[in-house]
Amino acid sequence: MTSAAETISFKCPPPVRERLPAAGNGRSKFILAAIEEKLARARPVQWKPTNARGRKLAARLAAGRHERGPALSVESVDRELRERRGGVQ
Repeated sequence: MTSAAETISFKCPPPVRERLPAAGNGRSKFILAAIEEKLARARPVQWKPTNARGRKLAARLAAGRHERGPALSVESVDRELRERRGGVQ
């Protein structure tokens, strides 16, 4: 997330607006926290091919999955890069 902020406006029904903290008492932080929580709960979108070329690629990816092994974590990728570059572990 960037450090720059942009003011936006949206329609808020009165029952919801009445339950929000007052302006100057953390309203923006409350709304941002609620939006971030909602986004964190959302499942990542799965790629689904929509044309013949995409379906062919998906089939090749599925066929080669057993050869690639388990997916690497960020830490394991960093460790492997350090090893390949001759860095200290």
